[in-house]
Amino acid sequence: MIVEKAFVRRLQCGLILGIVSACGAPSPQKAAQVESPATVAPAPAPSWEPPPLPTDGAIGMLGITGPDKPFDSMTHDEKEWYMIGKIHPIMRQVFQTFDAAKYEGEKFECAPCHEPNFAVTKYKMPNPKLSPIPAYGSEDWKAMENARIVKFMKARVTPVMAQLLGHDPDDASKGDAVTCYACHPKS
Repeated sequence: MIVEKAFVRRLQCGLILGIVSACGAPSPQKAAQVESPATVAPAPAPSWEPPPLPTDGAIGMLGITGPDKPFDSMTHDEKEWYMIGKIHPIMRQVFQTFDAAKYEGEKFECAPCHEPNFAVTKYKMPNPKLSPIPAYGSEDWKAMENARIVKFMKARVTPVMAQLLGHDPDDASKGDAVTCYACHPKS
């Protein structure tokens, strides 16, 4: 650590000497205005980006594509089989890219998305047990939109789920079917 600091200090001094010799020595007034390396603001931290989706596992085997038949026209049993056979394994894998331990195995079942009493409520969405999401563009929305989980949901979960349901994730005509509000209640 001390060696790294000494190296950085020598590098900074070398850069300053190089600039001074290339441009000429500054006047005494300008020399007083030059910031020392210790007062220069640090570079901003890189913005967090969600991890890429894997190309193996359920995603590789099943593909991120919509159903053969429009989801809205499926019977309850067809929807249930489609959810079990395709949506669930793919979405588990998507969530595992964010936190593998939290979403491993049986920790990612129907209840995290659908309320625990899903058999009685017939998997009705949005799930009133999930955290409410503020109105898009509101001050509360702006306060949360840079959180990692929000970035992850927006960049990975929402578009993948939209595609699995047979919707274009960029098609606003589907309303809440492809937004946070498909799963989460509005606050």
